[in-house]
Amino acid sequence: MKKLLLVFLVLILAVAALAFYVRGEWRVVGNPAEGGIVEIPHGLGARAIVGLLEDKKVIPNRYTALAYIFYSGTRNRLQAGEYLFDHPMTIPEVIGKLASGAVYLHKFTVPEGLTAKDIAQKWQEQGFGSAEDFLNAANAAVEVVRRFDDKAQSVEGYLFPETYSFPRRTTARQAVDTMIARFQQMIGRLRQIQPEDKWPLNLHDAIILASLVESEAAQADERPLIASVYLNRLNRHILLQCDPTVIYALEQGNRYRADLQFNSPYNTYVKPGLPPGPISNPGYPSLLAAVQPTSSNYLFFVRTVESRHTFSETLAAHNRAVDAYRKLQKSAGKKAG
Repeated sequence: MKKLLLVFLVLILAVAALAFYVRGEWRVVGNPAEGGIVEIPHGLGARAIVGLLEDKKVIPNRYTALAYIFYSGTRNRLQAGEYLFDHPMTIPEVIGKLASGAVYLHKFTVPEGLTAKDIAQKWQEQGFGSAEDFLNAANAAVEVVRRFDDKAQSVEGYLFPETYSFPRRTTARQAVDTMIARFQQMIGRLRQIQPEDKWPLNLHDAIILASLVESEAAQADERPLIASVYLNRLNRHILLQCDPTVIYALEQGNRYRADLQFNSPYNTYVKPGLPPGPISNPGYPSLLAAVQPTSSNYLFFVRTVESRHTFSETLAAHNRAVDAYRKLQKSAGKKAG
C-alpha cells in the first residue's frame, strides 16, 4: 500500500514538474520570421502548423506549442493565411494570432480620379492579380451598382478611391465589391450632410458631375466652384465643353482640335448635357462639391498658374483670361529658353 502511494506521489510530482516546465516554455519568446511573413497554407493540421512555425524559428518548441493548443482549445480554430511575425513572441501570443485570424493585410492604394482601367492596372502593378481579371470582375459587378443606381451603365464612378487593406489572395471581385460598398458608405455620409432632396441633381447625375469636377480640379477649394460652373451651363443649356470627357471618349491622353467633333455621347463639345456616365472614380471632396456646390454666376474657367483656375461670368472676360494665360506661358517659355 505504501509503495502504491509512493508511486502515485511520484507521478503527481512528475506531472507537476512537467506542467511547470511547459508553462515556463510558454513564456519563452521565439524569433522574428525571416522576411517577417509566414504563410500558413490551407488544410494544415495543428501538428503541421507548429512544425512549420518551429522551422521558421517563430516558436522554440513544437511540442510545448502543441500542448498549449490542446490546453487552450484552439486546435480547430487555427486559420490559414499570411501572418506577420516581425518581433519575438511567446507561444500563447503566436497561437492566439493564428486563432483570431489576424492575417497580414496588403495595402491597395487607389488615387482619386482614376478610371476602372487605371485601377485595374494598379491592381496588377501592386501584385494582386492581372488587370484583365480586375476588369472582368468590374464588368460583372455592374448589377451590384444597379441596386442603388438603376441608371448605371458600368461600375465607372462607383469604385471609391482610397487605400484598402486586403489579405493575400483576395480576388478581384472581392476588391471590387469592397470598393462599391465603400462608395455606398460615402453616399450615406453625403446624405447626412445634405439631404438628397436638396441635391441639385439626382444620384446618377451627381456622380457624373463629381467625376467631371475630379478631372478638372487640382485645388480643393475650387471643386465647389467648378461644380457650379457646370451646373450653371446645364441650367442655361450651354454645352459643357469639358476636355476630359473628350479624352475619356478617345481613350487617349491628348486632345487635338479635330477631336472636338468626335462622335461620342461623351463628347461634351458636341452633345448637350452631361455625358451618359462618370468618366472617372471621384473622391469624397468632389462628390461633396457635386451635391453642395458654391452658388455663383460663373460660366467659364481656364487653368492658370499653380494648377489654379480663373473663373469668368462672360465669354469676353473668359477670353481675356485665356489671352492672359497664353501670354504668361509665352513669357515663361522665353525665360526658359
